[in-house]
Amino acid sequence: MNDTQILELTPSVNWIGVLDPDLVTFDVVMATQYGTTYNSYFIDAEKKTVIDTCKEQFWPVYEAKLRKLCNPAEIQYIIINHTEPDHSGSLANLLKIAPDATVVGTGNAIRYLNDLLGFEFAHLIVKDGTQLGLGNKTLQFIGAPNLHWPDTMYTYLQEDRLLFTCDSFGCHYSHKGVFDDQVGGFDDAFKYYYDVILKPYSKFMLKAIEKIRHLDILMICPGHGPILRTYWKKYFDITEQYATAAMQLPNKNKVLIAYVSAYQNTGKLAELIAEGIRQADPALEPELFNLEGVSLEEVEQKLIEANAYIIGSPIINQNILLHIYQLFAMVNPIRDRNKLAGAFGSYGWSGDVMKIIEQNIQSLKLRFFGESVFIKFSPHEDGYRQCINYGRAFGLKMLEATGCEAE
Repeated sequence: MNDTQILELTPSVNWIGVLDPDLVTFDVVMATQYGTTYNSYFIDAEKKTVIDTCKEQFWPVYEAKLRKLCNPAEIQYIIINHTEPDHSGSLANLLKIAPDATVVGTGNAIRYLNDLLGFEFAHLIVKDGTQLGLGNKTLQFIGAPNLHWPDTMYTYLQEDRLLFTCDSFGCHYSHKGVFDDQVGGFDDAFKYYYDVILKPYSKFMLKAIEKIRHLDILMICPGHGPILRTYWKKYFDITEQYATAAMQLPNKNKVLIAYVSAYQNTGKLAELIAEGIRQADPALEPELFNLEGVSLEEVEQKLIEANAYIIGSPIINQNILLHIYQLFAMVNPIRDRNKLAGAFGSYGWSGDVMKIIEQNIQSLKLRFFGESVFIKFSPHEDGYRQCINYGRAFGLKMLEATGCEAE
């Protein structure tokens, strides 16, 4: 599949990317049912320019494509829109055969590349709105931080009306047709990619969309998946819809009480804490959520909807359960920062392990309530009161944070 196929976007611009149809997992965090592509582009301007590279393992086929189009020593600029190794992995090799090239990126991108490459290289730092002349063509750089790293930018080729967006408007979808009107349906891959990679950064996505809305666009050229030459407006609008929906504020009154319970003791504590929250104010909405048997997508949706969390686990073999670690993996410190959070559970002979939950709460930038409630073995009358009082205090703290008063 990875022959030296080159595709023309315009008479001056070619796709020189690489197909990776056999990839089954990307960056550990997401399945790639359809494989992926590493899209790179060559601009045959007076000052020859490459936009992004590819994963290092595909360097031989990537180099062969470049050599079909030019003498690499003539390349003057290498634009790096985002430094993650699936886009910058072949940069070191490229600089060896293009020794006079200048690497162009944001300040963060150049700093990250210094660490990634480990050697000095000619570079140019650009900002939002900076333009770069290629002799007979002009690049405009558009700041797009946190999509999905702080280093990210878009690049717009004015004369050809091409917008290069790296991870934005992309997806993991490998097909030899490459163009959106040649590859068949990929909407499910597009949605999945947005949900896993970009959804936590929807606030930044909407800001980027406002920056590019006015551009005269012929095609959107992402870093992964189909080049959007026919249906770019469809995927532009869909992305805006996804981002807008994701930005719906969490319910300020909702408390997610997420737990797992081996012998129903922790589950009973959850019910008592919920009762205490309702006593603080009937308007508060504690939601009991047993983590056993639910998908990570369901966990993430619950985290998005709630404005506060109370996380419960039994202590087994001097540790909390896997379900709780998975929940912590779904907490996004950018999205969920400063949400009030507490901890509870049941233990037998290893109660000190309760601090694991507290430490994770604090490490993930949640606002720790300041105390937890852990009951030895089964709750009895004193434990009932303790849990109800804990829930009531937690609820009052929520009301205090939102500027409300208990009725």
